[in-house]
Amino acid sequence: MSSTLMRWIVAAYDSVPRQQPFLSARYESLAQSDSLLSIKTRRRFRVPRCRVIFASYYHLVAALSGVFLLFVVYTRGGGVSSFNAASSASSSNRAAMSKNDFIAAVVRNPVEGLVDLGPIQQKCNETKFQDGLVWQCAPVNGGIGNVVNMVLNCVRYALEAGATTLILPRISIRADNLIDLGTKDQSAEMSYLLDADYFLESWKLACPQMRALVSESGVNASSKADLSPDRVKSFQRRKYLIVDPTGWREAFDEWMVTKEKSVFEHMSKEKPVRVWQNLAFAQWNRLAHSPEFANSFPRLFRHLPQARRLAASALWSLEKKMPGGGRSVVIVADNILLVSPESQSQDSIVNSLGPDRLASAGFFGAHLRVAADAAKAGWPGYEAQAPFYIREAKAQNLTSVYLATGSAENRDRFRQDAATQGLDTHVKEDLLDEEELAELRKLTWDQQALVDFEVLMHSAMFSGFVRSSYSWALALRRGTLLEAGSPEWSKDEHEYRDSLSAIVGRYGSINPEGLWP
Repeated sequence: MSSTLMRWIVAAYDSVPRQQPFLSARYESLAQSDSLLSIKTRRRFRVPRCRVIFASYYHLVAALSGVFLLFVVYTRGGGVSSFNAASSASSSNRAAMSKNDFIAAVVRNPVEGLVDLGPIQQKCNETKFQDGLVWQCAPVNGGIGNVVNMVLNCVRYALEAGATTLILPRISIRADNLIDLGTKDQSAEMSYLLDADYFLESWKLACPQMRALVSESGVNASSKADLSPDRVKSFQRRKYLIVDPTGWREAFDEWMVTKEKSVFEHMSKEKPVRVWQNLAFAQWNRLAHSPEFANSFPRLFRHLPQARRLAASALWSLEKKMPGGGRSVVIVADNILLVSPESQSQDSIVNSLGPDRLASAGFFGAHLRVAADAAKAGWPGYEAQAPFYIREAKAQNLTSVYLATGSAENRDRFRQDAATQGLDTHVKEDLLDEEELAELRKLTWDQQALVDFEVLMHSAMFSGFVRSSYSWALALRRGTLLEAGSPEWSKDEHEYRDSLSAIVGRYGSINPEGLWP
C-alpha cells in the first residue's frame, strides 16, 4: 500500500473522537444553591449513554467508510487525482446552484434542525388533561429573545396544567425607540414575529389533546382567574428561575381547589374556565427535562418566514462577496445546502443531527447590543463589547465579520475599528438587492432583528453580550450542535464559551437554565 494512502488511513483513524463529551441540555446537578454563572470551574453537560454510544459509533463508521472510499478511489487507477475530483464535486454543485435554489435550501433545512415530535408527544401522553380548562397568556413584550422565551413558558405551563384549549399570546409592538414596550392595544397576533401556521400544524400532531388558537375569538369561557404561575407555591428560586418545577401541577390543582374554588368547582367541557397567565420569563427550568425534549420543544416555533428568506438571500450575497484568493469561500455548510428535499430525512431532525452543519472557515458573527433601550438601562456599551469581538475574530482567524446592531453610529464605528485590524464588516443592508432592501425597510425593528438572528446562526464563531437574551438564545441554540463541545463558565472576561460561541461580560441576574435553545 502506498505511503500516501497510509497517511489518509491514519488521519481518518485519528479523526475518531475518543470519549469526547457531547453537549446536551442537562447539567451535572439540577438544584444547585448558587447560580451557575458564579461557578468558575468547567461544567460539563450530560447526554443519554445511548446517544454517546451512537455518536461514537457514528464517527467510527464514518471514518472507516472514508478509509474504504479512499482505498477504492486510489486503487482504481486514479490515485490522488481521482480523490481530488471527488472532493470538488460539492464545489461544482454549489457553482451550479441558482440564488432561488440556494434560498430554498437554507430556509428548508435550518442549522438547528427540525422539530422532533416524539418527545413532545410522550409528554402530552403522560399529562392528565382537564376538560374545560382554557389557558390564555398576557401579551408578551421585549426583543425576540424575551418574546420567544415567554411564548415557550406560556405553552409549557399550559401543558403542565393540562389545559384543553390554549390561546397563544399576542406580541406587543415596541416603539421605534425600543423603550416603550407596547400594550395590549398595541399588539399583534403571534405571526408578527413567528411562523404561527408551522406551530399550529406541528402542535396538532404533537399534542392533539390540546387545541391551540391564535385568537380568543369564539372561545366561550366567561369565568376567569388570574395566575402568576411561579406563585402557586413557594419554590426554590434563582432570580426568575424555578430551580425544580417538580410538583408544580399538584400545586396548581391545589390552587384551583383552595384559592379559586368558586371559579373552578363547576368547570367542565360545557362550562369552560379561563386562566389568564401573567408574564413568565425564564421561569421554567429546561434541565428538568430530557435533552431530547429540551431540544425539541423550542423547535415548534420558527421565525417569520419573510425574515428567514431575507436572511438566506443575505447569506447568498455574503458567500459571493467573501475574499477567497481566487476560490469561493463556503458560508453555508454542504450539509445544509446540498441536501435535496427528497433525501432530507431523519438526519435533519434536531435529535438526530450529525456534524458539519456550520462552515468552519466562514465568517465571524457579532451582536453589538448598544441600542437606545440598552443605553437608557445603563448597560455597558461599545467599549465593553466591540474590542472583545474584534480580538475574538482575529483569534479565530476569521477575517469577515457579520455585525448585528441596532445603532447606526456604533455600526460605522465598529466597521472602522475592525478595518484597522484587517477585518471586513458586513451588515444585512450591504447584502440585499434593491427590491429586498425595500422589503426589509418595511419591517419593524424587531422583525429586522430576525434577519440578523438567522444569518448569525450560520457563523463559524459567534459572540454576544451577557445581558442580551437575544445573544443567549443564539449561543444556546448553536450549543446543541455536536461541534459545540462542553461549555466553560465564568472564565477570564467571558461568561460562557463553547467551541461555537462566546458570551462576554458579567451579569448575575441571568440563569441560562431558564432559556430554551
